Amino acid sequence: MPQTSPPFAPLRATFACPALLSAAGRAGLGGARETLMGAVMVVRLASGLRLPVPLDQAVRENRAEAARAWLVALTVPARARTAFLRAFATTATGDRNAVAEAVDAVTEVTAPHLDRASRSELVRLVAGLRLDALQLAGLGERPVE
Repeated sequence: MPQTSPPFAPLRATFACPALLSAAGRAGLGGARETLMGAVMVVRLASGLRLPVPLDQAVRENRAEAARAWLVALTVPARARTAFLRAFATTATGDRNAVAEAVDAVTEVTAPHLDRASRSELVRLVAGLRLDALQLAGLGERPVE
């Protein structure tokens, strides 16, 4: 029998990429874990742009600045750090296509540490951001007339 939550209960929190979070948790201490945690932060910020309820610009800017400060404490390769900083900055702008490209770059630099499930989650996030951009531009999927 499926369990239902009471009508007054808050919605269960979900994360866009649970396999990525799991991969970060399984990774050994050091470079691999910190690199994956950087990718987790990118996903967290990029998810704030997704429809139907994107975060306000001021909130995104504050979150991006806080993420930049957080990244200083991590030891990640320079190439990954550059990709993370670019992704953080693009999430503050609200340009979903630019964020999709930045998440795609993060996927490339973190590829050695990603398993198949976490990589596919990042690819789905990129596709979702691009679809959101099309919908906002009025070019989303329409029924055939």
